[in-house]
Amino acid sequence: MKLMYCVHCQDIVRLFPEKRSCRCGKSWGHYLEDRSTTVQTWPSLSVGIANPDFVQAERAFADAPRAFSPEITMRCWINPVSEPDVTFVQGVPVEEVPVGGEPAPPSAE
Repeated sequence: MKLMYCVHCQDIVRLFPEKRSCRCGKSWGHYLEDRSTTVQTWPSLSVGIANPDFVQAERAFADAPRAFSPEITMRCWINPVSEPDVTFVQGVPVEEVPVGGEPAPPSAE
């Protein structure tokens, strides 16, 4: 399973074959027809979750929703830009903030 993390609004969105956007609308993504490869905007992050781990965690939680157990944990990671089953397309750039400062105000152009 792949999720998309928007660096603009910090929203996390589960990807599907239908194009989905984050809360602020600056990031979007979707699965291609192969249901493995995703296309999403850069600079969003592609977050992978190990599907078997998720299934196991969901079952363990359903069996004992009030108990903590290592069985409700799962592996997840940020896919690198070099990941062959994630394609990034240019999105809205992140406004850079100077170290120790506030973002520059928008230009009056």
